[in-house]
Amino acid sequence: MTKQRVVVLGPNTDDPLHHERAEMADLDVEFIQESPQSEGEAIEAVRGADAIMMRGGWGTEQVIRAADQAKVLAVYSHGFNHIDVDAATDMGIIVTNGAGMCAEEVSNQAVTMALALNRQVVQTTNQLRDTGNWDRSPFLPIEPIDEQTLGIVGFGNIGRQVARKLGQGWRMETLVYDPYVAPWIIREYNVEQVFEINELCERSDYIIVVVPLNTETFHMIGAEQFDHMKESAYYINVCRGSVTDEPAMIEALKAGKIRGAGLDVFEQEPVDPKNPLLQMNNVITAMHLAGASTRAAWLAPQRASQQVAAVLRGEWPSAGQNPEVTAKLEAKNRMPGSAGKINSADS
Repeated sequence: MTKQRVVVLGPNTDDPLHHERAEMADLDVEFIQESPQSEGEAIEAVRGADAIMMRGGWGTEQVIRAADQAKVLAVYSHGFNHIDVDAATDMGIIVTNGAGMCAEEVSNQAVTMALALNRQVVQTTNQLRDTGNWDRSPFLPIEPIDEQTLGIVGFGNIGRQVARKLGQGWRMETLVYDPYVAPWIIREYNVEQVFEINELCERSDYIIVVVPLNTETFHMIGAEQFDHMKESAYYINVCRGSVTDEPAMIEALKAGKIRGAGLDVFEQEPVDPKNPLLQMNNVITAMHLAGASTRAAWLAPQRASQQVAAVLRGEWPSAGQNPEVTAKLEAKNRMPGSAGKINSADS
């Protein structure tokens, strides 16, 4: 029987692939590492692959359509907005991500930013360092965070950890906007679900956004939402920059429509040093570091490898992101012995 080809696209071709090999030790697979420098090279690299593991870019429609034998495309990251999921679905390719690999880290970043904004830690440090000025009045009032309302947009793994930490730990009343979350999850985390995003904006003192970037979430927080926020509200984004209409946020901050923001991500990355957000004293920032930790560094390849191994065994992966692909799998008929085995988690 021919070995199944697992093509790993990354920045180099000499990775020992310890986690990949360990998770697929029971499978008859061949690993091929490629470091394409162009879309054309990526197209050639994925031809004949049974599985694609992608560390960087090249998730374009053209590359995906060249992978006409692929069963699964796994990204090592939590975000997969660089993948043309529609094309993958049309080709009968299951797309997986690293769901859960950095839920603690990203939620910690969101919590850290909320607490730092509440206590004005960065702003007071900057004032003392830059001027030595002891005037505390620009940073007052400081409301007790346990009497404030938290609004979470997106209630997946990361959003739930934010609720656990700030809602249960810091006793914040917690609202959730996520039209796809199951009702028992809402009850389990003792949060209130709202069904209009503008209602969440109106009622929340801290708004934390943790959603994947796709056509539905692109610029989902824009001028209309900022107009509905309290002037005392803080806005925190730790997912993807383009979830926010950045010019609208800049205008809202300039006009005093919200009190401040915490941003781990920007629409353009690396961010332009001239971006007005970097000059605002009421904005704290990071360089898209929310998911980083020594643990996440090894969980990423482990999670990606587990997803690929599951599909190559004929199983539905735990982090499958396009369940609608199941309608295509039977038609492809290229998984001998797996008929009826691969089904979406919701079926």
